[in-house]
Amino acid sequence: MTEIFFNAQSYPFSIALLIVLGLFLLEIISLILGNSILSIEGDGPEMDLDLDADFDIDTDPVELSVAPSGLLGWIGVKDVPLLIWLVSFLTMFGLSGLVLQNAVVSIFGAALPALPASLAGFTIGLFGARFIARLIARIIPRHESAAMRKRFLGGHHGIITQGTARRGKPAEAKIKDRFGNFHYLRVEPLDDKDSIAQGAAVHVIRRKDGMFYVVDIT
Repeated sequence: MTEIFFNAQSYPFSIALLIVLGLFLLEIISLILGNSILSIEGDGPEMDLDLDADFDIDTDPVELSVAPSGLLGWIGVKDVPLLIWLVSFLTMFGLSGLVLQNAVVSIFGAALPALPASLAGFTIGLFGARFIARLIARIIPRHESAAMRKRFLGGHHGIITQGTARRGKPAEAKIKDRFGNFHYLRVEPLDDKDSIAQGAAVHVIRRKDGMFYVVDIT
C-alpha cells in the first residue's frame, strides 16, 4: 500500500488524505487552544437573505435556487457543518482510490490512469460522504440552540397554511428548516402579479424588511 500511496497515478488520493491529516492536526492544535474547527455543534453554512435593495431575477428563480438546494441536500452538505462533510468526502475519496489502485495493480500489474481512477473515487466519495453525513445528523442532539433563526430560511420549502398570498396582502406559511423545526412566516409572492392560494407548496427566495418572498412550486 505504501508503494501505491507514492505512485504518481495515486497522487489525487494521496493528496486528499494528506489534507485530511492536516485538518486533524489543526483540530488538535485548536483543541489545545480551547477551540475546535470540526465542531458538529455549529449550524453550518446558512443563507442570510436580509436584503436592503430590490433586485431583478432574469431567469426562473426556482431553477436557480431549488436545484442547487436539492443537490446539496441529497449529498448531505445541509445535514452537517461543511467542514465535517468535506473531511468525510476527502477521506472516502482517498481511501477508496488507494484501495482501487492497489486492487488493479494486484490483478493487472499496473495502476489505472489518474483521471478514470479519480472519477471512480469521486463517485464513491460522494456516496460515502452522504452516508456519513446522514449518520452524524442522526446522532447530533437536537437542542433548541440548533434551531435556525428565521432570517436564515432562504432556500427552504413549506406550504401556505392561512390565506392567499398577494403583494401587499401576506399569508401565513409553514416552513421546515434543515433541523426538522417548523417556522410560521408571513409571506408574499416574489412576483407582483402572482397569487398563491392556501395549501400551495412554496420555496423561500428572499427576505427584506421582515417580509419573506416566495415562489409557488406546487
